[in-house]
Amino acid sequence: MKDAIKELLSDRRSLNAAVLVTILYPCVYFGVHLIGWGNGLFSWWQTLLAAPVMGLVFWVFTSGFRRFANEDVTPS
Repeated sequence: MKDAIKELLSDRRSLNAAVLVTILYPCVYFGVHLIGWGNGLFSWWQTLLAAPVMGLVFWVFTSGFRRFANEDVTPS
């Protein structure tokens, strides 16, 4: 279990992308509201709470998919 976690944490591309998603999520949400295209689904504090969750979910999926990126899964 520890080796799997170390392997996931060593994937720097996925971590960098997850941090970028965490930062861009509230920026895009607030930017859309500034130009008047927002739908008012969340308040500002809900958006700030959801950003790290979105980054975590993005990181889990991207790091999980990158572990199997070099495997051949086509039927022979």
